[in-house]
Amino acid sequence: MEAGVDQTNIEEGTNQGANQIEEEQTTIASNSLFGFMRSGSKFIVAFLLSILFVRLLGAQNYGVYSILTMYWSLAAGLSAFGLNSSLLYGIARYRAKNERKSLRWIVEHNLILLIISSLVASVGLYAAAAPLSVIYHTPEIAPLLRILAIGIVVFNLSESFENQVYIGYQKMKYSFVTGVLFDMLRLAQLAVVYLGFGLLGAITFYDVIYLVVASVGGFFVYRLVKKEPSREKPNVEEIKHIRKYRNFSYASSLVSLFYGPLIVFILGAVAPNLTFVSFYRVGLIMAGLIGVPAAAIGSAFFSSITKHLEHKEFDVFYTLQKKLLKYSALITFPLVFGSIFSAKDLVAYLYKTAFAGAEIPFIIMLIPVLIAGLFGPVPSILSATGRQKYYMYSTIIGAVLGLSLSVLVIPYMLSVGAAVVYAVVSLSMLGSNLFFLSKFIKIKLPYIDFLKGLLAAGVMSAFLYFVLPRVQLHFLPAVLILGLLVYTGMLYITKTINNHEIGFIVKLAKADKLFKLFSRKKE
Repeated sequence: MEAGVDQTNIEEGTNQGANQIEEEQTTIASNSLFGFMRSGSKFIVAFLLSILFVRLLGAQNYGVYSILTMYWSLAAGLSAFGLNSSLLYGIARYRAKNERKSLRWIVEHNLILLIISSLVASVGLYAAAAPLSVIYHTPEIAPLLRILAIGIVVFNLSESFENQVYIGYQKMKYSFVTGVLFDMLRLAQLAVVYLGFGLLGAITFYDVIYLVVASVGGFFVYRLVKKEPSREKPNVEEIKHIRKYRNFSYASSLVSLFYGPLIVFILGAVAPNLTFVSFYRVGLIMAGLIGVPAAAIGSAFFSSITKHLEHKEFDVFYTLQKKLLKYSALITFPLVFGSIFSAKDLVAYLYKTAFAGAEIPFIIMLIPVLIAGLFGPVPSILSATGRQKYYMYSTIIGAVLGLSLSVLVIPYMLSVGAAVVYAVVSLSMLGSNLFFLSKFIKIKLPYIDFLKGLLAAGVMSAFLYFVLPRVQLHFLPAVLILGLLVYTGMLYITKTINNHEIGFIVKLAKADKLFKLFSRKKE
């Protein structure tokens, strides 16, 4: 009798674990989907603006616009470094521990700190406006920079506070809504310039855009936080832990400033002209877009990592990790291989033949994107479990390599050299993260699924290699879509994905009736 009871308990526990994994997987996938859609909207709008803004503002005004937004982003970023990361980690941590009062405290505490630091940055940028206008011999920079300085608070509220709350609460649908709202307002900003308000209209409208987005986002945050009980300050040890996390995050972000912009600075200084900077930037933008899926899965997985490891649910964590690595790799493979075989056509289609020099840098920067896709959300475990100091170490290693290689390689290889530096820095940081991570947790890779995915990507690549030279450029989107269909078909033939997983994807898209059809077939 007791054996029967024990067996029943085991079966119930197994079913409960399976349901927990399925539920968590659905949450992560849903949030990842919203992340993909947000990135797609952002890319389309940014692409339109990158073309039309230059034409409407003209070369001189667009140069001023670029300088203004660069200093604005730098001031805003410096004031938010550390606060955004510690807020996300704090929310995930206290949700996992079910310490709801401390959760409310961490949200309100970071909000106050962010407002104070943003006001300081705003005053600093406002005061620096006049000296900066003298440096660039452009008097109109001063009043425009002051206008931007006023908007730093609402910018940080939207980007560094509200978005982190969405991720921590696993409510990326709010990020999607506010992100699309931002994109639509950017198009309105374009209309403001078109109507003749010029650079002054474009800069002023920036403050309006972030005021509107921050207001809508504030309403969403209020909806999430109002359900929590009254705030309660955590104990001294907890506060020390959060502060250490924040300090490590700040140091990491600060160090990254010394090699990211430096690549562009050195390239611009040694290249015969600034077109080489454009080649590097175009390749970087395109490679960044290809890396969106793995990044979106990593963000969506953040709170789940904290929750399961905090509860010591290692079986659930490892099962979930393996599934997510599979999906991350299978999504990344066709994007990377398809981009490599169509790189020349992609650059010509999106940016015209004048940017043909971006082809090689783009391909080089796809290498770390591919490797990162294999490991997907794994590196985020360091941050999600409070081991932010190891992430800082990885950033320092990347910075040292970036500084050294920039001086040695870029002067001789120009935009290609800049791409090589970027790839080496990215891979060294990823490798360092995995090394530190392996000290306290196992990394279980789905090797069989990886091999099947590579086989499918190989078939798709052969299809593109044969078809692309034989079609005109305007058919490129159709050919790439056909290539994706070939890839998906190969995954199905090799049983890398099955009816249940297809049904899961359909369910994720809210097509419940179709999902029921798949479920019935399975039964």
